[in-house]
Amino acid sequence: MQITINIKDSTKAKAFLNFIKSLDFVTVKESDENISYPTMTEKEIIDRVAVTNKQIKQGKTVSHDDLEKESLNW
Repeated sequence: MQITINIKDSTKAKAFLNFIKSLDFVTVKESDENISYPTMTEKEIIDRVAVTNKQIKQGKTVSHDDLEKESLNW
């Protein structure tokens, strides 16, 4: 599993990072790479929810197990 954590206070970030590094089951890889995550406007979210609600009413759903199986191919 990979996790990105954004800590605004650099002093606390260093202390947290030192703690994380002390754990034997965690590997820390530092990078200056900026990662941008897709964002949606409030209107896009509302529109997407409307589409999803319509799909649910039409019975166009996928079970959690099927979704997990499908995600393995992504």
